[in-house]
Amino acid sequence: MTLGSHRKGDLVHIPQAVEMIECDPAADKQLTIPLRVKKTDSPQIGVVTDGTYSTGYARVFSDGSVWSVKQEHLYSLNGTEEL
Repeated sequence: MTLGSHRKGDLVHIPQAVEMIECDPAADKQLTIPLRVKKTDSPQIGVVTDGTYSTGYARVFSDGSVWSVKQEHLYSLNGTEEL
């Protein structure tokens, strides 16, 4: 697993106890008023739908929704490593 910038389509590991924010997808790419906030109960896998913005967040599809997650909490997965 590696920490770094992520691009659309990257598979990422999201650790336990990470705050994920669901924002209006029609809004601009900066964070808006959250529709829903959740903290992960266990590690999760997600797919990056949009890369990092000046806010330090990336949008990630995980657990059936698109979430804004702090870039520093996302770890890239490649095909040769296991969790």
